[in-house]
Amino acid sequence: MKIFKKILLGLLVLLVVAGIGIYFWLQSTKPTLDGELQLKGLKAPVEVLYDDYGVPHIYAQNEDDLFQAFGYVHAQDRLFQMELLRRLADGRLSELFGEKALPSDKFFRTLSFRKHAQWTMDSVLMKNPNAPFVKAAQAYIKGVNEYIENGKTPPEFSIAGIKKTPFEMADMQIIMGYMGFTFAEAFRSEAISTMIQSKFGPEYWKDVMTGWPTNEPKIPTNAQENIASSTALARMANQLTNIETNALFPPYHGSNGWVIAGSKTKSGKPILSNDTHIAFSQPSVWYEAHLECPNFKFYGNFLAGTPVGALGHSQYGGWGLTMFENDDVDFFREKANPTNANQVWYKDHWEDLKVREESIKVKDAADVKISVKTSRHGILMNDSFDKMADQKDPIALWWVFNQFPSYHLEAFYEMAHAKNATEASKAASKLTSPGLNIMWGDTEGNIAWWAAGKLPKRPAHVNPMLILDGSTGNDDPQGWYDFSLNPQILNPKRGVLYTANNQPADMGNGLVAGYYVPGNRANRIEELLFNDKKDWTQESVRKVINDVTSSSFTALLKDILPVIDKNKLSPSAKNGLKKLSKWDGSHDLDDIEPTIYYRFLYHFFVNTIKDELGNEVFKAFEHNGNFKRNMATLMRNDASPWWDNVSTKNKETRTEILTTSINEALASLEKQLGNDMSAWKWEKVHTLTHNHPLGILPVVGKYFSVGPLPAPGGRETINNLDFSVDSSGTYKVTYGPALRRIVDFADVEHGRSVLPTGQSGHFLSKHYDDQAEMFVKGGSRSELMNRVEIEKVKTGKLILKP
Repeated sequence: MKIFKKILLGLLVLLVVAGIGIYFWLQSTKPTLDGELQLKGLKAPVEVLYDDYGVPHIYAQNEDDLFQAFGYVHAQDRLFQMELLRRLADGRLSELFGEKALPSDKFFRTLSFRKHAQWTMDSVLMKNPNAPFVKAAQAYIKGVNEYIENGKTPPEFSIAGIKKTPFEMADMQIIMGYMGFTFAEAFRSEAISTMIQSKFGPEYWKDVMTGWPTNEPKIPTNAQENIASSTALARMANQLTNIETNALFPPYHGSNGWVIAGSKTKSGKPILSNDTHIAFSQPSVWYEAHLECPNFKFYGNFLAGTPVGALGHSQYGGWGLTMFENDDVDFFREKANPTNANQVWYKDHWEDLKVREESIKVKDAADVKISVKTSRHGILMNDSFDKMADQKDPIALWWVFNQFPSYHLEAFYEMAHAKNATEASKAASKLTSPGLNIMWGDTEGNIAWWAAGKLPKRPAHVNPMLILDGSTGNDDPQGWYDFSLNPQILNPKRGVLYTANNQPADMGNGLVAGYYVPGNRANRIEELLFNDKKDWTQESVRKVINDVTSSSFTALLKDILPVIDKNKLSPSAKNGLKKLSKWDGSHDLDDIEPTIYYRFLYHFFVNTIKDELGNEVFKAFEHNGNFKRNMATLMRNDASPWWDNVSTKNKETRTEILTTSINEALASLEKQLGNDMSAWKWEKVHTLTHNHPLGILPVVGKYFSVGPLPAPGGRETINNLDFSVDSSGTYKVTYGPALRRIVDFADVEHGRSVLPTGQSGHFLSKHYDDQAEMFVKGGSRSELMNRVEIEKVKTGKLILKP
């Protein structure tokens, strides 16, 4: 017994010593926020002041030093995020995570972002080596690599067994390629759209996949002021949904943005508001930094591994972003040569495919070889999807992104240096893909919006939401519209401009085809902003950006609830119906109605569309942008063929389906949450968790992820905290505002914003999650640009010397 006790005591001592050792090791890996460091290549000392939220304010004597210091600072806070993002986009996750990452790697390796990056390097960057934007990018990469070589190793690298390797200019372009992919809704929609059209016909298709509803608001433009087999194809969309759901870096989904002219603000200058909608993860997607040197002063939000702010402001003006949602992707069904797998038919002859071999390294397994084939229309996608590889006729990806080298670095560098709307417009015109709505405001009093991106001229007969015929040449794009015909507006008479991923109005060359989201947010923004109010302030605008009410839902319920057969409702369903009939569309934490509404919505989905689509396609379709946009139209259409359950002999009606759905919804809620309806509060089922890639690890994983946190807001409210509507009855937020940022151009040194969690990527930093509670509660903190004020709240001062 004495020996056993001694052994036990010894083990306990060893555990304590090991724990202390691990603690001090982890502490030693935290970023250096204080002191002096040497950086090779600096021309003069650089000062980095960290404010009370960990935002770096970098002061340099020239731009080269400024961007090199920023690269170093960015890397020491977010190197693990940078590393995973470049591996994801480059199809190199299997090197770390083994065969389970192969579907993702095969897909992204097929998309060939590295090949596109090299094209950009050769045709844009290396041809202009002395251009300011190129020098800034090179300096940034130099700073990143200085940290990789001489800085601390983030603990995730040690835990996951990742070897630090230098970054290249091409990595920056690869990351931007991934951003472009996540914006392209056609990847998720066109296969399902074609499946519905070919399998069920136009009567089914028009109810769920048509364009912008006629009664929903369009974004005003200057022109207005002046006056395979279908099942296999659908499986492609489902597999892509799985890839995105499991991605280690989140996809982009939408956004809100508006600018109010000085004629309607208390300060007399424009106010810019922007909240970009991106899938939540940890660390936060955006990294904030204030960069300053002679002739340049900028506060921006940066993606991991990129030197230019994707949004931000200077002392002259600034901009925000939302997704344009234009359809910049077409899929072409090629006609394969039955005797030569490397040829397809075009017009009157067989054409050779270009073939490139790729090798994917896989942890603990043999390398996987893939052949990437390309036709005149684009990359053949079949081999990158398991359930399409055996299809007779291959599907080619035609994507605007692949028709041009990338000009993102140049465009956003120039946006950050723009002094007025004219210069900003010139910068915006250089963007090709993805399509972006850019909202601008400046100290001169201008407000502007440009739908930026190259718009193809398609033949009049082409429906770009369906897979096209690649064999005849008849469906091929015919050229490009000039940027002057892109939707845009400067200084609108109404004094307000906004975008909420809704359809822009016609500029005179027809409506731009796209995958625009439902008009719920657009309707609510118009309700709140388009009025006689002439004293808008940052504070009053923040009430709008945090709004959690959807009047579109109340209007829909007003139309469909009377259709329900009340004589066939259970007692609880009658009570639920009564609640919904009085609902104002609010999604506050104490509200009960959204809990009932989304459960009713789920059972409506199942009873209406699942019998036609089947389990696999249904999973991808529930969150499809086209279906979300047309859902209200379908629910109001008594004659839609979707009401009939094709698996029964009877012909079901809208009344039967809606009545069954509300009964099933209330029964499932009682089973899930109990019989006391007053306890069915939104906060119980609607929560936000920021998942870290290592959050899946047992025991230690919980220290990397942040949450869950009860969160107000809902699907397509302005505070758009969206989720999957599934059988679970819980609504775990998947995406929403990746920031909420407001700038009054009468006081550019005191913009206000909030990140979903925090600045730091180190899980032991106090800035890892110090904004998480503030975010869900609708708060904000300053974006400081005044050095005297920054000095008062600084928590660290880092001097970087040559």
